[in-house]
Amino acid sequence: MGKIKNYLRKLIFSALNDEAIEGFYQIYYRLMYPKEMQIRKTYGDLNPDMIFYVIRPRTDCTEGLMSLFMNVTKNIHYAQENGYEPIVDFLNYKTQYSKENMNQENTWEYFFTQPSQYSLEEVYHSKNVILSGLEIQWYRPEIYNVDFSNNMLRKLHFDIFSSINFSEEVMKNVNLEVHKLQLNYDKTLALYLRGTDYIKLKPSGHPVQPTVRQAVEIINQYIYKYNIDKIFLVTEDGEIYRTIKSIYDNRCVIVSFDSFINNYKGEKFLSHDDSIKELSGLPYQRGLNYLVKLIILSKCAYFIGGNTMGSWAACTFSEKDYVDKYVFDLGVYGK
Repeated sequence: MGKIKNYLRKLIFSALNDEAIEGFYQIYYRLMYPKEMQIRKTYGDLNPDMIFYVIRPRTDCTEGLMSLFMNVTKNIHYAQENGYEPIVDFLNYKTQYSKENMNQENTWEYFFTQPSQYSLEEVYHSKNVILSGLEIQWYRPEIYNVDFSNNMLRKLHFDIFSSINFSEEVMKNVNLEVHKLQLNYDKTLALYLRGTDYIKLKPSGHPVQPTVRQAVEIINQYIYKYNIDKIFLVTEDGEIYRTIKSIYDNRCVIVSFDSFINNYKGEKFLSHDDSIKELSGLPYQRGLNYLVKLIILSKCAYFIGGNTMGSWAACTFSEKDYVDKYVFDLGVYGK
């Protein structure tokens, strides 16, 4: 199914310009996913003078953690601009990171704090409620277009973390790993490389990822220019890890709990492929491990990576500008 969808996307992206592609998807989503468009609801009589804005994920459970994060932050910004009270509901709406007892826990709160002091229980007894929709994909593209300029990253960091933060559980795990790594971050290069479905499926409309050879060329320039001590590597792909490790040996470091995918066949997107269990059999743990690694990437002084949501997140999480960063701009698949 992943290959069929990707083939159709490739036809669309190769035949249409950007404006026509956006118009196509606006019509497509409204026809195919009417229940996922923005909806106004009344659930009770509480808070008649307020409008709550419930942020929900897509129902297909394909969104990765950082895609979910980006869509939530866009929705928070939209709600605040319109005078709504935003709250994230990953309890009644499932993601790939939901635990089996999803009806008892809000998946968003595993990883991040809520932007609201109100509870979902109160919201779902309130008079004025808006359920978020797929329209958010076209909201303020000038802000959320994965812009890696320092000015935009600083603005996003301030806007995002004035509303939400990482959960206590996430920061506990980050601090434990930082203690184990004992890195001199001023001399550490953050390296984030995607493989697996990005490389084998080449999903149309998504940024082209660098090869290891392309990455190594830039890494060597940074090592020479900045006297890099360590390379903190984040990748899900076992082949990429083994190649980078063979080149840089002890200079290449990873988190203590890291694992990699070695048996991906390239037939489905990773979120729907059994090989993802090589990272962890528990979806929540996969998400937690990934987020911890991205936060540590954000602590390094230098950054090299492909143009992905993970790279964007690491740069946005960073509390100060990287001394230098290189994000590959290789166009998009299907064009």
